[in-house]
Amino acid sequence: MKRLCLALIILLLPAAASAQTDVWPDPIVKEGVFVIPLWLPTFTGDTDVTSRAQRLEQILLADLEFTGLFKITREEPASAGVQGVANAVIVRGKLFHESGDVSFEGTVTDLGSSDFMGGKKYSKVGDRDVRRVAHHFADEIVRLVTGENGVASTQIVYTRKVGDKWELVVSDYDGYNPRVLVRQPMPLLGPRWMDGNQAIAYTSFRNGKADLFVRYLAEGQSRNLANYSGSNTAVDWSENPGMLLASLSKDGNAEIYLLQKNGHINARLTHNRAIDTSPGWAPNGREIVFLSDRSGSPQLYIMERGGGNVRRLTFTGGYNASPAWSPRGDLIAFSTRMGAEFQLATVTPDGRDGRLITKDALSHEDPRWAPDGRHLVCTERGREETVSVVDIVTGGKRILAQGSDPDWSTP
Repeated sequence: MKRLCLALIILLLPAAASAQTDVWPDPIVKEGVFVIPLWLPTFTGDTDVTSRAQRLEQILLADLEFTGLFKITREEPASAGVQGVANAVIVRGKLFHESGDVSFEGTVTDLGSSDFMGGKKYSKVGDRDVRRVAHHFADEIVRLVTGENGVASTQIVYTRKVGDKWELVVSDYDGYNPRVLVRQPMPLLGPRWMDGNQAIAYTSFRNGKADLFVRYLAEGQSRNLANYSGSNTAVDWSENPGMLLASLSKDGNAEIYLLQKNGHINARLTHNRAIDTSPGWAPNGREIVFLSDRSGSPQLYIMERGGGNVRRLTFTGGYNASPAWSPRGDLIAFSTRMGAEFQLATVTPDGRDGRLITKDALSHEDPRWAPDGRHLVCTERGREETVSVVDIVTGGKRILAQGSDPDWSTP
C-alpha cells in the first residue's frame, strides 16, 4: 500500500495477512432512501447578467445533487399542475442590479404550507464570485431544510506529482479552483487540515528524511513542525483538545505521540515492539484509532487519549489500514486488502458491524470523511492516481482530480 508510514509499515510481513480472513459482507447500498422533493425553477436575472444567473443556478444544482438529499424537479410547480406538496420545498433565485453593483437573492419556501423558510442576499456578485455564492447558498438550503451543515463551501487538500515535482494542492470540495501551496523536488504526503482550517500539516522528505511541516494558508512558506531523529509521519489534528497526533520513530520503532500545536511532544502514547502508526482522533477528542501489527498483521486498534484502555477493533481482513473516524462518531472508515487491491470499509467503534463500501477492480486507499459523515474522499488507484469521492449511502462515485492522499476541511 503506497503510504508513507510506509517506510515503516513496509516492514510488515505480507505472509501474516494470509492468516486472516478477507470475508466481508457485500457493499450495502440503501435502496429507497428518503429524499426531499425540491423544486428548482430557472433563476432570473437582469438582461445583462442572465448568463451569470444561469451559471450560478447550474453550480447550485450540482451542489444540491451532490448531497443525495433531494429529488430535484426543474420547473415551476404550477407549470406541472402542482399546487402544494407536503414535505417539499421550492428554491428561487434572482440576480439584479442594486446601487451600481449586482446582487443575488435566493429564497427557500415550504411547498406545502407556502411558509417562507429563509433565504440569503449577496451583494457585489461579480463573475469571480459566482461559484462562492452558489456554494454558500447551497449550504444555506441544506441548513434550512435539514438543520445540518452542508459541505459545498468546504475544501479538499491533496498531493500530486507533476513531472519531477511533488505538489500540495488545495481545491474547492468539487475539485474546482485548484491552488498549489507547495512545490518541491522531494516527496510530500499525508496532508491534514489543522487549526480551524487555517493551516495544513504534512510529511515532507525535503531534508532527506520524513519530517513534519505546517503551511498556514495566509503565509508564503511552510514551517518545520517536527524533525526528531528517525521518521516523523502520519500527523492528525483535533480542534478539541487542539493537539496533534503523529507516529515518530525517535526511540527506535514507530510509536504514537501526542504533540502540541508547535510540534513539541506532550506524551508518548504507545509502548510496543510492533509498528504503531496512522493515528486518528475521535470527534470528541477523547479516543484515538490507530494501526498496529502487534497481532501479526496490520489491524486497527482504539485507545484513550492518554494511551490507556487499548483494544483491538478489526478481526476481519488480513491487512487493514488508514483509519479515519467519522465526524458523527458512529463509524470508522479504513482500507482493507481484497486480493491484489484495497477496498474501502467501515466499522462501528465497538467493532460489531464491519461493511464494505467499495468492491471493484480499482484500489481505494486513504479514506477521509466529509463533514456530513456521508461522503468519503479517497485515493483511487488504477492506471493513474485520482482523488475520488464515494457516497456511502448510494455507492455513487465521482473523480475530483489527479492526485492522492486527500483530506477534507471542516465547515
